[in-house]
Amino acid sequence: MLKLVLSLALLAVLILIVVRRRHLTLLMSVATVIGSVLVLIWLQDLGLLPGTQGPLTHARPQTLQDLRR
Repeated sequence: MLKLVLSLALLAVLILIVVRRRHLTLLMSVATVIGSVLVLIWLQDLGLLPGTQGPLTHARPQTLQDLRR
């Protein structure tokens, strides 16, 4: 739901940039923040951020040698 709202907000800001062509600095800053939040959510969903359960997690998978210790 959050991704949908952020995507719609980003689309609205991009449309405002094209249509109004005023306050471009502010609108581009807002678009950058919204886009970066979307990218962070996407990376978290993939498990690529530190602290998430994914391929870059610090915990190793359990092996038979770990069980003997």
